[in-house]
Amino acid sequence: MAGNGSIDGTDPAAVADAVAIPVLEYGRGWMAAPTTAARARDLGFDNPFGIWVNGRAGAMGDVTADVAAAAIGFMAPDLVRTLWNGRPEGLTPAGTAMAYAEAAADWGRETLADVPSADLERLAQLCHRVAEAAQPSVGALFAGWRTLARPEDPAGRATVVLNVLRELRGGAHLSAVQAVGLGPHGAIMAAPDPVRGGPAGAERFGWPEPHPAVDHERRAEAERLTTVICAPAFASLGEAEGRELIELVTAARAALGDG
Repeated sequence: MAGNGSIDGTDPAAVADAVAIPVLEYGRGWMAAPTTAARARDLGFDNPFGIWVNGRAGAMGDVTADVAAAAIGFMAPDLVRTLWNGRPEGLTPAGTAMAYAEAAADWGRETLADVPSADLERLAQLCHRVAEAAQPSVGALFAGWRTLARPEDPAGRATVVLNVLRELRGGAHLSAVQAVGLGPHGAIMAAPDPVRGGPAGAERFGWPEPHPAVDHERRAEAERLTTVICAPAFASLGEAEGRELIELVTAARAALGDG
């Protein structure tokens, strides 16, 4: 799930492509944060992936483990089933999703403390426009996260709505990797990130050997199709707004530093 870094705000596809990596990395920032891990432990999760699975898929409500696995896509179904069915007693899917969103908002308040509130308000507004313009069929997790209540403060709201856009591209990417014949397992094997891709990345997400051959050509085509799927939602912005969104997303990502 990555774009090519274009900064052309005149083309919806270019805007979708340009914000892809910053949105992805911003989301990784709060998902991997120590504060999020602490929230997971407080809720009773003993596996760091537990809140990731239940927090994301919980936005769809009390679905079966296979439905959660279908929506998440990039984690092996057997691992999703284990984590979904092993949710700590007393936690509901919707409640876990809200707790996950609250962890994101808390992290965002600290991370974006030096970003002007007016910029965060505008970022949240533009992201909301894109999210509302997208078809829910792009992805079940996207459709679920789009319905979650958002914090009142600019930093918290911007962080949660940025994750809505992350799920938008994630759903599109899941369709794209299937369309090119790569599939989730093959997509992870061909991922450019050496930590999250390849055999180690695949096995971390529960995919056992034998691993499919690395196919960079299909991976590149899947990235192109992902942007094609996302582009209509970004067409809701005018040319100047597209450039503004790129600048604001880039600034939010920059607040993380090089980590």
